[in-house]
Amino acid sequence: MQKIIVLIFALGVALFGCQKSEQAATASQVDIKVATIQCESCVNNVKVALQELEGVKTAAVDLKTKVAQVSFDPASLTLADLENAIAKAGYDANDTKRDSLAYEDLDACCKLPEDR
Repeated sequence: MQKIIVLIFALGVALFGCQKSEQAATASQVDIKVATIQCESCVNNVKVALQELEGVKTAAVDLKTKVAQVSFDPASLTLADLENAIAKAGYDANDTKRDSLAYEDLDACCKLPEDR
């Protein structure tokens, strides 16, 4: 009876461990510099642009540090995909420059001070 209990316990530990490593293999997290964000509207715009991508698990944007933290499925997306989504929303993302037409469509509060 004790052998069965030990076997069941070992099997449970093995299964739990496998599930955890599968989850780790399917998620990556990156920080993306979004230096051109100016306000909470910008924060929301960037979050929405990221969350619309299939494969993004979570997206958080910090206005103070001007960094977007993104958890995503690397089988579906690359860092370049994330940066391009932000750029298409009108913001610089790391070294990827913003789309100029999208930038022009942003609210005045979202533009750089020299462009207001």
